[in-house]
Amino acid sequence: MRTPDDFLRAKSAVHRGGDGTRMPPINRRPLSPCQTVPQIHERLRTGAKTIVIDHRGEDPLELTDAELVDGITIRIVGVSRVMITRLAPETKRSAQIVATDAARAQIFGHTTLFAYGNAHTDAFDTTRVRATNRATNNLVDDSYGEVGEDTTTYAYDNATVHSYDQAAVHATDRVSLVHHSSTPAEVEHGVTVFGPARNNIRLRPKDARAE
Repeated sequence: MRTPDDFLRAKSAVHRGGDGTRMPPINRRPLSPCQTVPQIHERLRTGAKTIVIDHRGEDPLELTDAELVDGITIRIVGVSRVMITRLAPETKRSAQIVATDAARAQIFGHTTLFAYGNAHTDAFDTTRVRATNRATNNLVDDSYGEVGEDTTTYAYDNATVHSYDQAAVHATDRVSLVHHSSTPAEVEHGVTVFGPARNNIRLRPKDARAE
């Protein structure tokens, strides 16, 4: 499986001269970020492998399978607000989706999202979130999260969370938590806690849920 560094790492284009000799990389001018779905479609039509989204509208930009084509990276930056719904099951070739800066994403279906910076993610259905830095996540339904560094995660329903580093987790309902974090997790009765830090928890009364 590719790591986030793999798909965020830019690849220099190498071409050859007419005699087959190796030529210096071509320095291509970076494309401006997309703000609308038609702009994304145009980039895809021209063969773009990386789509940067910087959407500043009040209404979230809605992405579906039509935009999440195989073999591309979608990078959501700035203060973008997006809704992402992947109905097709993921494969190794599926689009890699990254949210960073102060972007806010709501994800549905089979979507997997990598969250960095101060990104905020609301995950529903059977979606998956892998979060680092200072990202904040709300996991509901049957969603799954791998959270590390200084992230904060609120987990509800039947969500599953794997916590690492100093990640803060607040869990309720029937959540399953595999706890490796050095930060005590706040949990309610009904949460199942596993992992080497399973005793590093604080039991929270049901009438004192975190906002």
